[in-house]
Amino acid sequence: MTLGELKVQFKGLLNNTVVNNSPTLVSTFINQSIMRIQRELRVPFMEKQVLYTIPESWNGKLSIPSDLLALKGILVDADGDGINEYELNRRDLSTVIQASQNPGHPTVYARQGGAWILGRRPGAGDKVLIYYYAEFAALTDDNSENTCLKVAWDAVLQGALSNATDYLDDDRVERFEERYLQITRQLQEQADADELTANAAVSPALYYEDESW
Repeated sequence: MTLGELKVQFKGLLNNTVVNNSPTLVSTFINQSIMRIQRELRVPFMEKQVLYTIPESWNGKLSIPSDLLALKGILVDADGDGINEYELNRRDLSTVIQASQNPGHPTVYARQGGAWILGRRPGAGDKVLIYYYAEFAALTDDNSENTCLKVAWDAVLQGALSNATDYLDDDRVERFEERYLQITRQLQEQADADELTANAAVSPALYYEDESW
């Protein structure tokens, strides 16, 4: 569903002259709903991965993706066979900085500002996979769509309607919020169940290789 199509649905269900005649309010309520979903849900369609290849001249830091919401894990392909053999453990910064002074396969990481430091220090050509929950792409015009609108447009719609209830004075106020909570609860419960039964997506749909340092 595109942003424009969602706006049509929103206006039809809200049926409020003040809001419907204000493009700014309509866009604001929809964007607020998407931001709320980003805060509250951790589900497979929010997952993304970035593959880093360590260059010859490396400053020792992995840049944190600008769209990161929460880290799922940092994995290492230790022998270059394309298979990530193990996941790094998070440790305190001082421990990781000390370990990073020695070359070898990393086993731990820590965050320092806008980057992660690994210990030990991987060599040139080593591959490190960052696996994380990402922000949804921005909606730039009425023809645009993102993963959230493709997969959970109904949650966005009900959340936007709930955001607009300050302009309502009827029994729909609680109904919109209840529907939003029901939809998002179902999405999260399904994701949690898939995770427990090992059926969750191992390879996220969004993937790219980053060689910028």
